[in-house]
Amino acid sequence: MLGHLQKAGEGVECKVCGKKMDKAEAHYVTGYGYVCRKCGLVPVSCDRCGSMVRRLTTTVLRGKMLCLKCYSVERESGEKRVSRELSAENVENALQLALKGSPEGFILIGLRLKPSSTTLWIAEYEREDIFGMRCS
Repeated sequence: MLGHLQKAGEGVECKVCGKKMDKAEAHYVTGYGYVCRKCGLVPVSCDRCGSMVRRLTTTVLRGKMLCLKCYSVERESGEKRVSRELSAENVENALQLALKGSPEGFILIGLRLKPSSTTLWIAEYEREDIFGMRCS
């Protein structure tokens, strides 16, 4: 299996400026590749919300450079099911919180008490299109 590992002294190239460096000096941007420190600290704009963030804190998903907030929203929209943890004293309050806090494009399909807890609830949501196909 050692043939599959990269050698410790082997260098990598910055995706932005092309500078060659050791792997220890490089920073990895998810979905993009290795960048040097100088290029990683340069501000770039998020393709979704337009906010200025450093390249090191971005993620490239489906060809778009996204800040961390937009990345989590984009990932969630691709998911079929989503779970959220809620804190409520009784089932009525938990149900109200679950309905108010449902993600956009999702339907509440379940609410259950978290194991070994009396106040933490788990709300489960499913995408509307998948719910419609499954229930029709």
